[in-house]
Amino acid sequence: MHIENREWTAREVASRIDHTVLAPDATREMIEKACALARSYAFKAVFTNPYWTPLVAELLDGSGVAAGISTAFPLGAISTKSKVAETMDVVERLMGRSCAVDMVTNLALLKDGRYAEYTNDIKAVVEALKGSGIIVKAILETSLLSDGEIRTACACAAEAGVNYAKTSTGRAGPPKLTDIQVMREALPPEIGIKFSGFGTHNAPELAFLAFLLGADLLGSPQGDVLVDALAGRYGKLRAHFVADRS
Repeated sequence: MHIENREWTAREVASRIDHTVLAPDATREMIEKACALARSYAFKAVFTNPYWTPLVAELLDGSGVAAGISTAFPLGAISTKSKVAETMDVVERLMGRSCAVDMVTNLALLKDGRYAEYTNDIKAVVEALKGSGIIVKAILETSLLSDGEIRTACACAAEAGVNYAKTSTGRAGPPKLTDIQVMREALPPEIGIKFSGFGTHNAPELAFLAFLLGADLLGSPQGDVLVDALAGRYGKLRAHFVADRS
């Protein structure tokens, strides 16, 4: 595919996908298949529930694909101390292998207007990982937020020092494509956007539009489907923004 006159190869698309296996009934066989797929496609990461992360790290060791730690997934409604402990417990068990952290933020704090506490909840995980080089993403659950709340959440996440702000877990409904635009306007340019939780229906088409609108990463259980579609049947598709002349 081509966006703004730049070609996105299959490898480029794959490098922007966090492949996910987050079902509560995921088995070892499913994890092994996902990791084999990730090695084949060279995804950015494979995210599972924390129980499986050490196995994922072992299976992906040397591949360049990170093992994803899903902190406080899927609700984010645990204490800050518990979030830090959960994250560091997994990090320590990975024995230095490549990993990344996606942390669900505490929406109750945001909804109650307790913005300093909301920020500090995120910052505690960022600070615990300081100097490790581990990427941290804050999951905002945008489907439950107004545009104004999304902007506030982005400002708090940026202040906390995250590397990316992420739309959703998908457990509370899919994010809107327009959430990407709201987030991009609210975030400083050095903080990326991950679009996730958008489900499997029309996933390639949503992925294409998400990239066009400014998403840097995608989270999906259909990483292979997305790459094959965007580099295959949509490989010759060209898209760019046209200035509004109204």
